[in-house]
Amino acid sequence: MSNAPDQLSKLTAPEGWGRLGLGTGTLASLGRASTVADTRALLDSMLDLDISLIDTADSYASGACEILLAKAMRGRRNRFNLITKAGYRHGNLPGLLRPLNQFVKKGLQKLGRRRCFDPAYLLRCLENSLRRLNTDHVEGFLLHDPPAGAAGSDETAELLRRVRREGKALAVGVSSGEPEVLRVALQNGICDLIECPANLGVPDELIGVWQTCADHGIHVIGNHVFDPRSVAMESVSHQLLMRASASLLPAGSTILCGTRNPSHLRSSRDWALDPLPIEETRRLRRLRLG
Repeated sequence: MSNAPDQLSKLTAPEGWGRLGLGTGTLASLGRASTVADTRALLDSMLDLDISLIDTADSYASGACEILLAKAMRGRRNRFNLITKAGYRHGNLPGLLRPLNQFVKKGLQKLGRRRCFDPAYLLRCLENSLRRLNTDHVEGFLLHDPPAGAAGSDETAELLRRVRREGKALAVGVSSGEPEVLRVALQNGICDLIECPANLGVPDELIGVWQTCADHGIHVIGNHVFDPRSVAMESVSHQLLMRASASLLPAGSTILCGTRNPSHLRSSRDWALDPLPIEETRRLRRLRLG
């Protein structure tokens, strides 16, 4: 294992990714999926607001989210920066059988086969994602909640090098809320970027990981900003939560907003660009953490 966090790449924060990105975890959820027209309108709003980053995963609605995004992006793929993730098992049935994929996913979870980080499986997942997204590459490819063993393995590092070398992803890394997993991935030199929770409830260890990333030019993407489990104070608004996250994260980081509402996207963009004074954020963290 290498001690150099930037062994894989000297990549600095990707240009054009911006302060706010769109999270799509519920965009195609079973029974309440967004329509293609509504998703296209949401992407129109992104472009009007100069937001280009879209974060998705092959497991979001078992691939249906990636298909939805491809339809909504048709004719303008080059105006968006796409990040996808792999590691959670799900169905990959085609055509008319596709609605069954989410039931396959639930069945795999019940059988204790929820995740897989075998390099051959991950590569196959990425190639399937590229087909669903109707593109020959993504701007970012992340391991989706890997255990420390996968994040630290030589086989994982070689897979991500291959993905970069073949141009299937321009940047690679890890998505995890576990500081130890992120530290192992950084030590293994497999990160151009990381994705992790960025809210008032994050532990100090995670903030320390962000600083390591800032020191080595590794891009940080914050998610779960509005996670209700992270906030015990009912009076804290979405505005304060977003502005607090913006003050905690390193300069140049991207914050994800999971929404279908163009108005909420606009407000979140404005809040992300107006971070709270750090002392106010620290006060809110003391209230949250007790």
